[in-house]
Amino acid sequence: MRLSFLLLFCSLFLFVGCDGFGIASFENDGKPDFYRRHAQDKTTGEYLADSLTYPGNQPIDPVTGEIDPRPVPDWTYVDQLNRPFGNKDLLGKVYVAEFFFTSCPTICPKVKGQMLRLEEEFANEPDFALVSFTIDPKRDTPERLNDYAEKLGIKDMERWRFIYGDKFEIADLDQYYLSIAEEDASAPGGFNHSGYIVLVDRQGFVRSYASGLDSEEVDYLMDDIKILLKN
Repeated sequence: MRLSFLLLFCSLFLFVGCDGFGIASFENDGKPDFYRRHAQDKTTGEYLADSLTYPGNQPIDPVTGEIDPRPVPDWTYVDQLNRPFGNKDLLGKVYVAEFFFTSCPTICPKVKGQMLRLEEEFANEPDFALVSFTIDPKRDTPERLNDYAEKLGIKDMERWRFIYGDKFEIADLDQYYLSIAEEDASAPGGFNHSGYIVLVDRQGFVRSYASGLDSEEVDYLMDDIKILLKN
């Protein structure tokens, strides 16, 4: 399963495309490649800036040929204050999710900077939430996650949950959030991870994503968040 997902992830990355690392490129119609993650006009094939689809390896209805999307699977762990928390607590909310570890020496601080932008941008939206899964629960205890959140200056611990759970379960869960987070002794900090920020709708379906290393992509993701908050 992990190999098939890695192949899917690589195809997603190639599908998105960049002119250079962290720089969004543009389609021939003048739209950024980011919108290739959106729905298409069935007549013209044009990617629609105001209409989201269901990215990832979604099943296809054999009768209609249409995507038959599935929500992310159920999960329940604890947050940075050691409170039980799971995906069912997020139903009715629009949220973004990412996978990280507190001792990450490379991409995590950059991704957190973009998550902080989202927290600030939607501070007055009660139906918006943020979720950060640690991929290093051996070291990232709830106490350490809480300390990390406080040092980041998180304003609302109800809105932004830092999730501590079973290492292997979360390693399997990441693929449903279109992410890669795997232990690798040769990688900086001991883990390989994608740095994606993934957008989930009120019903628990993944609807969009952006590289947390690309502020321009996150700008477009903000527009996608606004689309879902209106619904």
